[in-house]
Amino acid sequence: MNVWRLVAGRHAPTAMNGEGAAAFGGRWNPPGRRMVYTADSLALATLELSVHITGGRVKYVAMQFEVPEELVDVLEAGGLKRAWATNDATTRRVGEAWLDSRRSPALSVPSALVDARSGERNVLLNPLHPDVALLREVQRFEVTLDERL
Repeated sequence: MNVWRLVAGRHAPTAMNGEGAAAFGGRWNPPGRRMVYTADSLALATLELSVHITGGRVKYVAMQFEVPEELVDVLEAGGLKRAWATNDATTRRVGEAWLDSRRSPALSVPSALVDARSGERNVLLNPLHPDVALLREVQRFEVTLDERL
C-alpha cells in the first residue's frame, strides 16, 4: 500500500515524528500523543491539508511511502459511532486505543471529508511502533498548491 503525506517545506525533516499532531491533537489523537496522518492518494492528502491552510502560497513537500499491507489494520466507518465524522472526541478515543494497543504501525480509517462510500482512506501511523521502520520512502518532491485552496 502506498500512502502520501503533504507538509510545509520547513516541516519536511520532521514530518514522520508525530510531534505536530502531539502538540495540537487531531481527529484521531488527543494532544500529547504522537501520530502521523497520511492518505491513500496525493489528492486526498491535499484535500485533508486544505482544511488547515490559512492563505498564501507556501511550498509543500509531497512524500510517498510504501507500507507493507500486513502492517495495516483497517477500521471501517460501520465500526464507528454514527456521528464519528463530526465528533472528534469519539475518534480520538478510537485512535488513542489503537496507539495503546501497539497492534500495528498503521491504521487505515475513512476520511471525514469525503463520503465513506467513496473508499477514500486516511492511514494513521504510529511513529513509536517498532515496525514503522519497515516503511519505505518511495519519492519526495516539492509542490505549490493552487492559491484557490
